[in-house]
Amino acid sequence: MRDPRDLYRFESSEVLQAVPRTGLTLVHALPGMVDAGGACRIAAEYLRDELRTLPLVTFDTDELIDYRGARPQATFDGTSYTEVSLPELTLSLMYDEADRPFLFLAGPEPDLQWVRLTEALIDLVEYFEVERVVGMQAVPMAVPHTRPIGLFAHANDPELLGRPGSGATPAPGTGPDPDGVELVLPAAFSALLEHRLGRAGHPAMGYAAQVPHYLTRTDFPAGALALLRRVSEAAELDLPLVHLGDLTDAAAAALQATVEQNAEVRQIVAALEEQYDAVANSDGDSPLATTMDLPTADEIGEHFERFLADHDQGGPEDLRGR
Repeated sequence: MRDPRDLYRFESSEVLQAVPRTGLTLVHALPGMVDAGGACRIAAEYLRDELRTLPLVTFDTDELIDYRGARPQATFDGTSYTEVSLPELTLSLMYDEADRPFLFLAGPEPDLQWVRLTEALIDLVEYFEVERVVGMQAVPMAVPHTRPIGLFAHANDPELLGRPGSGATPAPGTGPDPDGVELVLPAAFSALLEHRLGRAGHPAMGYAAQVPHYLTRTDFPAGALALLRRVSEAAELDLPLVHLGDLTDAAAAALQATVEQNAEVRQIVAALEEQYDAVANSDGDSPLATTMDLPTADEIGEHFERFLADHDQGGPEDLRGR
């Protein structure tokens, strides 16, 4: 295998010197073949727009992306191609609302050289002395959009999920935990990364938002909000979620209006609600590590304050007249 370090380059020595070497978390969003509702992409774009970001590392996408499978976008003005936008895979230094730094890896899931890229990322994790890696995904599920978003949680050490375990990778051939569940499914690059990080002794975990299957090809901000809430908790970061909550509310209102106009969709949603509620009220425990997305106390408080502010603009007389 060629040297994995040839896959990336550092952007600037000044930014490199600004990166602390203690307590760092690396968050990654690498949407690939499945990014239901665009949740992973929306979450990545939102963080770039909301947080202070400094480019740190750029990867050689010519080595990693098959452009025939994921065509770059070209802009044509009728005479000339004015722009061709090639995909980028980058590692950035970001700062949360409390000015805490963390690393953010974002871009398309690589098509090629998965093993070499995992070695490159492990090299960077060790170079920056990263303490924890947290990933995001979004998968389609037979669930209704009218219920809290479920998330599958996974980790290379059960203790990261609050489960007992040694944290050691099982020896080859020993099989799964007899009390757990084993599924065989197509792997994402993030699955290989989490697995190889565990073999190298680095804690890594992630969340996969369960997006209603009928919204797989529609932007679904609620999935992104659910992911960022969990990432915020797992990485102990103060991520600004209120604006994304506003986008989620607006999208939910538009979706509800569409559902009300379509009897067939209403039927599907009602059936999924019945199924969801039956499972939620059952006594059986799911064998998968699952968590539910609920707003935090801070988010509820901010929404309530904004609600009061909107009503206060009308004056006390208007309020009394309602």
